[in-house]
Amino acid sequence: MRARKLLVGGLIGGSAATLICLIVFGLLSGLSGLLSAAVGGGIVLAFYTVGQYVMVRTAGAGARTLMIVSMTSYFARFCVVGLFLLLVARKGAGWAALTPQAVTATAVAVVVGWLAVEIFVFSRLRIGVYDREYVAPAVSGDQP
Repeated sequence: MRARKLLVGGLIGGSAATLICLIVFGLLSGLSGLLSAAVGGGIVLAFYTVGQYVMVRTAGAGARTLMIVSMTSYFARFCVVGLFLLLVARKGAGWAALTPQAVTATAVAVVVGWLAVEIFVFSRLRIGVYDREYVAPAVSGDQP
């Protein structure tokens, strides 16, 4: 339940950042900027959605399994998006339809938007913490 709320929050933040970038780069660079923002935002949203969905599916696992899955998921998202941005930076000039600066700026904005709203949602989650009732130690008759 909590992991699902984080997924929805991240999608809202990432989608909002994508929409803002689509408008800004569409106005600044026309169709090329609009397409570039769509590519950058789409790639990040896709990989972050899949990564967070993995967390939703494994939320009930034990602590050790959850830690391994979450670190692997984060590392995979980081590497894939990083490699994508590296590819755009190196080969982007050869793609006439894309503006590398718009792709990169949108990707960064979407990651920041996703994480910002996810942190906001996490800070508002109600995570119950309950103490057990106090039970006095057993008294034995051998005390001095």
